[in-house]
Amino acid sequence: MNNMQREFLFALVFLLTDDCHALAKPFLRRIRSTVAPFSLPWYENGLEFDCTGCGKCCKVDGDVWLAPEEVEKIMTHLGYSDRDDSSIDAFRKKYVRAEVSQSNGDHSQTWMCLKRKEGACVFLDPVGKCGIYDVRPVQCSTYPFWPSLLESQEDWEDESVLPDNIAIREGTNDRHWSSDMGGCEGITVGRPIGSENELDRGNLIDTDLDDLSEDEDGVSSIVERQEIRSKMRAAKKHWKRFPVQEIKESTWYL
Repeated sequence: MNNMQREFLFALVFLLTDDCHALAKPFLRRIRSTVAPFSLPWYENGLEFDCTGCGKCCKVDGDVWLAPEEVEKIMTHLGYSDRDDSSIDAFRKKYVRAEVSQSNGDHSQTWMCLKRKEGACVFLDPVGKCGIYDVRPVQCSTYPFWPSLLESQEDWEDESVLPDNIAIREGTNDRHWSSDMGGCEGITVGRPIGSENELDRGNLIDTDLDDLSEDEDGVSSIVERQEIRSKMRAAKKHWKRFPVQEIKESTWYL
């Protein structure tokens, strides 16, 4: 391979990464679709997502496991300045319902499972907001961009739910959130979004147009491929670190 070929290959590899300048993204996508059509993720052009702040993801039946470093960050955030046994015991008693410790007795590497309170995460406050939002666990900060929800477009769309104040449309797969099935209102697949004229008013239940998931221009937000992959990788890494395989295969997966 001569120098010219090496330079061309280097430029091509650069264009195929997510580090290329934002202004080159349209060209980047054309290059990807031409050179590597079989390696493109189905969400290559991004995904529509706007967190509605409904807090329902904190009410799903399921476990939230904290990695050791997450336990430390949350304790600091909550004002547990010391890391002595009494402080850790107090944290456990108030917030933790199960834990997995290392066989060597190193408690600094303990994973902890959060308690639930009145059908929700113990940290969900009375107004439906996360009480530790700034230091929330990876499991929470990466949702809904979990590997299990991004395996296919169908998996992603299955996670989409309508806000409770929007009626189910007859003949569709629309659904509302439930604690056993979960779902995310922020995934706007199949949602009536856009201009006022595009809305089917017969499908709205005491709702205001401003309550629908739109930005100031009337267009739902697009999460770019790079951010999607970053969150998906973080969730996957977090899940793979968990030391109990039986739990990962039965009751906890991302």
